[in-house]
Amino acid sequence: MARASAACQRCRRRKQKCDLKYPDCSNCKRADKPCLTYDAAKQAEAREIPRNYVSHLESQVQQLNQEIQELRRQQVQPASLPSHQEFTPASNGTSTPSEEPAAYEHLRDLDKSVRNVIVDPSIQPRFIGPSSGITLARMVMASIKIDALPSSAGTCDPSSLQEHFSTVAEASSLPPRHAADHLVQVYFQYRTPHLPIIQAAHVKKAIDNAFVCTSRDNSGVIAGGASSEKDLFISYMVFAIALCNVPSPTGGTGRPLQSEGCFRSAIKWIENVIVFSKSDIETLRAVLLLAQFASMCPWRGSLWHLTGIALRLCVDMGLHWEIDEQALILSQDLLYERRRLWYSAYQFDRVLGITLGRPFGITDESTRVPLPNPWSVSQKSLSSHEAIKDYDTHHQRAHNHLFAMSQLESEIKHVQQSQNWPLKIAHPKPNYTAWVQDIQPRLQEWFSTIPDPSLAHPMSIFANQAYWDVLYNNAILLLHRQNSTTQTSSAESLSISFDASNALIVNINLLQRDGRLDVLWKSVHDLFMAGLTIILCVWQSTSIRFSQPASKIIASLKSCTSTLSAMSVNFPGAIGCRDAFDSLSAATIDWLLTSASNVEETTRSKDRFQKQVSDLLQRLEKGAATHPGFRQSSRGIQIGSTNDISMMLGGDGLALGEMLSLAAQYPDLEHVMGFDGALRGFGTNLETYSF
Repeated sequence: MARASAACQRCRRRKQKCDLKYPDCSNCKRADKPCLTYDAAKQAEAREIPRNYVSHLESQVQQLNQEIQELRRQQVQPASLPSHQEFTPASNGTSTPSEEPAAYEHLRDLDKSVRNVIVDPSIQPRFIGPSSGITLARMVMASIKIDALPSSAGTCDPSSLQEHFSTVAEASSLPPRHAADHLVQVYFQYRTPHLPIIQAAHVKKAIDNAFVCTSRDNSGVIAGGASSEKDLFISYMVFAIALCNVPSPTGGTGRPLQSEGCFRSAIKWIENVIVFSKSDIETLRAVLLLAQFASMCPWRGSLWHLTGIALRLCVDMGLHWEIDEQALILSQDLLYERRRLWYSAYQFDRVLGITLGRPFGITDESTRVPLPNPWSVSQKSLSSHEAIKDYDTHHQRAHNHLFAMSQLESEIKHVQQSQNWPLKIAHPKPNYTAWVQDIQPRLQEWFSTIPDPSLAHPMSIFANQAYWDVLYNNAILLLHRQNSTTQTSSAESLSISFDASNALIVNINLLQRDGRLDVLWKSVHDLFMAGLTIILCVWQSTSIRFSQPASKIIASLKSCTSTLSAMSVNFPGAIGCRDAFDSLSAATIDWLLTSASNVEETTRSKDRFQKQVSDLLQRLEKGAATHPGFRQSSRGIQIGSTNDISMMLGGDGLALGEMLSLAAQYPDLEHVMGFDGALRGFGTNLETYSF
């Protein structure tokens, strides 16, 4: 509508003033003509507007305000399920609200999302996009699975896992303070290489605030304030992750019920802790803590989705590209934190991409971030003891070395995949032979510059030389074993792959025996691929068969099988790999023992081996095909030769990688070679927080 000082078109022609402060124009009213507004931009008459236009708008605004108030009253009424049940799949029963059919649950979520669009301003940081009604917290929660925790299967036959009963882990309260301090120590110094997502000073401060701001009554824990909710979330997530590494009184590693209870307590605060903001580092930290828990307990969340969300947040905040001016303008504390969080998200992405053969979330050419300064952490140590400061500094140096290896493996994967790209001027293919000669010395330099394990905390994984040997030999295998680019290997590459595979099996066995394997699905993949590489080298290389004693080869194959069996106690996904590898290794051992004396038996052994390989490939292909991201290889599979194993080693995720990707997410795992999704081998009669 025109401004009050303007005149309508008819009055302008009569050179009379039209006062539009009132519902009508006295000049037009005397002439019995409608009052028209004037569009100064278009220099033309606009559409006719009633004289009571302003009063009509005011009545509409008042009516909408009343509707909003009514919607708000409906939203706070107890018509929905509790937060911990809202995301639980509904049962088939119809007697209670908690057993609501799944279709009604989806309708309720849709209705709530639509109401959020009306009630909540879309400009709030917790919403993703204008008027979407979808919060970042909802996206994160969609990547997390909350359901019953399977009970102990120590006395059950693995073939009857579906008969297991389930026990729901109750949400936990804060542990006693001495237990909380012990769990913090476990998180930072014990057994496994937790990424530098959060510092000890930050965790201790959060726990202090969590104990101060909480009180106990019959209804549970009550907390107040946004900062208190963040402190509770951080405290419970650190406890949940640390409890995955505490020895169990019944044997083994991990306190699953206690860990899950802390996890359930933490996710109650997700809606208020995770917001969508381009400058909120705390949100990124929360997502990374969830990803860390999901990497150790893949049945509780999709590590793939959580890592993708974390990378998106990093890019939105500009953490992936650091300019020179930032190093001068930003404080050293903030700079150190931004770099740590970026490389933590980068590490999750590279582990998934390299292990499962999937594309990276961001290319290395699109990133520019220096490694965190290891000496920044010592300035923030709460303890004045010099040894503690040295441990913190050494651990950051160890993490930097871990990130450097991920960059090298990322380069290996990128160059290998680029050999299959169509030739373009903008993306010329590198000289593969010259590149191999360049990266081999860099891998050797990485191994020779490992931070001295004797300077690490005695209980830290970084004090164990076997951990560094696993990383190095796995990178050597990635470089030299057959892949999608080189389906045939030279004698030198076969020899290097054979030695690296043997070393990898020995060191993974040592780590498993000491209870220092955390991401079991990745360790299963690395161990299985190392065993397959040994079998391939034995069948393809005459020089290896004659130069290596048969007893050594047999011992390596038996060690691989026994380690897979031991890992299957805590990770059922290893069962299928163990059974398949046991069949292949048995046929290989028979062939080794008979090849020198009986030609007829040698032929039969070779036929049995080829049949085992064929069966394994069919099972892998069938399992991978159940995954929604699976695509059939255009090269096809040649059944009945040792080249079949080459296809498994070089499939880049078309078979084994896609099968194991189910272990990094939470679809139904029972369709794939032993990935039944049950958490076996854990007791349910654990005393709360007893160490």
